[in-house]
Amino acid sequence: MTENNPVPAGIDPHVPHVPRILDYLLGGTANFEIDRIVAERAFAAWPGEVGGVAGVRVDIHEARDSLRRIVGHLAGECGIRQFLDIASGLPTMNNTHEAARAVAPGCRVVYVDNDPIVVTHAQHLLSSEIDKRTAFVQGDFRDPQDLLRKAAGTLDFTEPVGVILYGMLHFLADSDGPDRLLDELLAAVPTGSYVAVSHFARDDEDTAMNATLHAMDQQMGEAVVRRTRGEVEKFFNGMDIVEPGVVRTNEWRPEAHGPRPLPMWCGVARKR
Repeated sequence: MTENNPVPAGIDPHVPHVPRILDYLLGGTANFEIDRIVAERAFAAWPGEVGGVAGVRVDIHEARDSLRRIVGHLAGECGIRQFLDIASGLPTMNNTHEAARAVAPGCRVVYVDNDPIVVTHAQHLLSSEIDKRTAFVQGDFRDPQDLLRKAAGTLDFTEPVGVILYGMLHFLADSDGPDRLLDELLAAVPTGSYVAVSHFARDDEDTAMNATLHAMDQQMGEAVVRRTRGEVEKFFNGMDIVEPGVVRTNEWRPEAHGPRPLPMWCGVARKR
């Protein structure tokens, strides 16, 4: 999706949008000039050996690749055949349905996002794939029962589900009750289901990255709650955490030596 292609109804190509900015950084085409301009400005000071927009691209690709590895593990070794991806953003560039079906072509996937612009754009992008095995619905993690009802049109909640919460829980403050909401969601899926989480890490010593992430919050208009490894591990209380545990994204079963780590944890756990 570029300015040279038809724009979905309800999408304003002159207003920047965070999911499209992410798509641009991932090398996708579901973005517009305004998204590219904002990305270049917002990440110009990204720290690191590479730095700038080129550096953030390295980091974001590594985070997305950890999602591919995790979903591939769930569809492969764990035998999961259905996935619920919550707060997914735009389903482009190695997202859940691609990673799962690369291992098991029959996997069913439901994407959920609370942003109507994302839903409209995503349904347009997936128009050739939306069938009984793929759906993109509007819903909010803060209302688990509503999103579960919508997902039930595609997923069978009597069978194990891979629940993907990638880059989502760090938008919830402790006062929002993320643990309670996650417990409510887990109560709806059977034993043998898995939860995968990625979450921005708190590193009080990395002042350059902290300053950059703070500036990103200001420019993107979304505040990110950064948590320690122990705080992220608590989201998996009562579950069996899959090895290697809660680690940096480039450390979760890497296929090769990865780049410098993005300040982000990821982990997977199995419901008992």
